[in-house]
Amino acid sequence: MLFFTWPFAAFFAIFYPIYLISRRRVVSRNLVLIVASYFFYGWWNIHFLALLAFTTGLDYLTALGAAGRRPHRGQLAKSCGFLALVSAIGFALNHGREAELLLLPPLAACLLYTAAVMLLGLITDDARRARSWMQLSIVVNLAVLAFFKYFNFFGTSLDQAFSSIGLPLGFVALHIILPLGISFHTFQSIGRTIDTYRGKLEPSTGFIEFAAFLSYFPQILAGPIERAGHMLPQFRSIAPIYRSEVKAGAMLFLWGLNKKIVVADNLAAIANPIFAHPGRATSGELAVALLSFTFQIYCDFSGYTDMARGLAKIMGFDLRLNFNLPYFARTPSEFWRRWHISLSEWLRDYLYISLGGNRGTTAMVCRNLMLTMLLGGLWHGAAWTFVMWGFLHGAIQIVYRLLGIDERLKRADDGSLAGTATNLLAWALFMPLVCITWAYFRADSMAQADQMLLGIARFHAMTTGAWSSWAFYALPLFLIECGFRFAPLRDAYLRAPFIVHYTAVIALLYSVIVLTSATGQAFIYFNF
Repeated sequence: MLFFTWPFAAFFAIFYPIYLISRRRVVSRNLVLIVASYFFYGWWNIHFLALLAFTTGLDYLTALGAAGRRPHRGQLAKSCGFLALVSAIGFALNHGREAELLLLPPLAACLLYTAAVMLLGLITDDARRARSWMQLSIVVNLAVLAFFKYFNFFGTSLDQAFSSIGLPLGFVALHIILPLGISFHTFQSIGRTIDTYRGKLEPSTGFIEFAAFLSYFPQILAGPIERAGHMLPQFRSIAPIYRSEVKAGAMLFLWGLNKKIVVADNLAAIANPIFAHPGRATSGELAVALLSFTFQIYCDFSGYTDMARGLAKIMGFDLRLNFNLPYFARTPSEFWRRWHISLSEWLRDYLYISLGGNRGTTAMVCRNLMLTMLLGGLWHGAAWTFVMWGFLHGAIQIVYRLLGIDERLKRADDGSLAGTATNLLAWALFMPLVCITWAYFRADSMAQADQMLLGIARFHAMTTGAWSSWAFYALPLFLIECGFRFAPLRDAYLRAPFIVHYTAVIALLYSVIVLTSATGQAFIYFNF
């Protein structure tokens, strides 16, 4: 169920009045959110509701254990009971001949919960027991993620590697459907358990609030990856919904909608045919395709999070900012503080720092950066193109760190004419590197990405009519974001009279009505 479709409009029109009525009590509000969120998620594939319920039950218990508490029978019963209820609903609604098989995984999961509570409860050392609970969450969650997302990739890669030396493994790829949003809610759930283990978060004993937090429908499919410390308190209380917040949320949703169905989808129509057959295109057409995807991926993903944040505001919730004008970044470290912020911070806090972070020798820091970016690339998808994308970003970060570019730009950022010129030059040098990495992110194969970049480097027939189509959709967005980037322009818009804001709304509505792409597409990050 996509945010820009009529089924979602009907869903939200029915849900919102019920939600407003239910807000009189925290528990009833959270129960309505759970039902709505599971309906929203199950609209795509009802079979994976049990997987979401499994993660919920597992990490409800592991967070308690990681905080040094011993989960008791009542908490175990909540986890097993919730999983059984969701599985029973899925069983009842499934009309397949093998519907009974849907009950086997939930039964095994309940046995896992029970065995974990019993066996880990026997550990007498508090610190060791807490660490074991945390490790259980990490291992099981990543094992589930690895099976659905990487089983065929690694199996095929190993088979090809051994076949190259005359030892084929005979690997047979399985037909595995990737559950939507699994990378997002898995990381979100693991992060909560680790935070409780580190003492940064008091574990919640309320199962309903945690289930509502993990399944919250505006952000379950493509983030942002929320921290429990930020979101869980919002599920424990009822914040007032002010008219100004509803207006701001509606405007944010409209802006995100415009970025998705007007800018991103129309640019996709330019990029896709050229990426499909790069050998037939001129250098100019290849450059247009690469720039189109550069803006498409940004508008597609940031458009989703803008819509998610807008819906949350309308509902009285606050989702974190996930994109902060990333294409104005001058260095790779600044880029990752602006692009997909929730993932960048998750990788920093739970992977990079765990590897050693900035501690140790320069070689160790470079190793930590590269490993983090390689795994960050692999997080996005099971393909060597994503690994290369991560490798390139890791290499760029290492070079910039070794040259001390960030420190030099800090000294140049003094407001002088020379400092401004230095910052503009740094931006002009860095952004082409970002575009180059997007070639591997978008390409279907390494060879296709290489062909794209080599074709652009030929500088053969750079003129093409596609430039005007790209400029029509991309440049207005760039100019608007320039206004967001510079404080005087942003403040002037905020202080502007009603007619200015009214005109902005009408312009966005007009563009959505008139310029929406005829070939709508699902959000790119639903694949991850």
